[in-house]
Amino acid sequence: MSQPRYRQLADALRADIASGRYPVGGQLPPEFELCEIYDVSRHTARDALRLLFEAGLVERRRGVGTTVLRTGAAPAFVQPLGGVTELMQYARDAQLEIRSAGLRRLEPSEQERLGLVSDEAWLVVSGLRRKDGKPLALSQIYIAPAYADLAPRLRAWDGAIQELIARDFGVVVQRIEQEIAALSLGVEPARLLKAERGGAALQTLRRYYDRDDRLMLASDTTHPASRFVYAMSYRRDS
Repeated sequence: MSQPRYRQLADALRADIASGRYPVGGQLPPEFELCEIYDVSRHTARDALRLLFEAGLVERRRGVGTTVLRTGAAPAFVQPLGGVTELMQYARDAQLEIRSAGLRRLEPSEQERLGLVSDEAWLVVSGLRRKDGKPLALSQIYIAPAYADLAPRLRAWDGAIQELIARDFGVVVQRIEQEIAALSLGVEPARLLKAERGGAALQTLRRYYDRDDRLMLASDTTHPASRFVYAMSYRRDS
């Protein structure tokens, strides 16, 4: 099956940017010129430019036009796959913009996903993670009832929540479980992330446990595919 016309145009523009036809710092032609050059409709040109914007290749500003930012799309975040330190670094570097936070009992589907049974109210935090000011991911964070008193301090905290727990309660993370899955973006996540609806995404579920193997908190995070990369390095045993 052939790609939609706007995707074909986006690929052609990527190739033109990579070749230097449209250099970094320069301008892409206006939409009406793209329509003439590539023989497409205005709607197709607009959707193609949107894909380039979402990939971080261009910047669009009213009155200025579409400026080329780079020749190749770079992921917004590269996460090394290593130990506890590497996994916790993400929460430090990807700033969380809290959209809502409150106590509630977890739905059966949430309990199943987190691998627990609880009748208590957990502190549930929903937010948008940003890197260099740009949307990176949507996160839903579940904080155990024992640490629910953190709620008033979360918005002023700019580090990892598990570090706030360690500071205020003296409880540190001993073990992390992580699950990674592929999915497509729904309408509302795509809108919040300024990404393509139905586009590929990566979902990471992390569960953080204390020394007594009790679940302290969990994070359920969704990244558009172009904004997150897991990096691994292997060495052959001698």
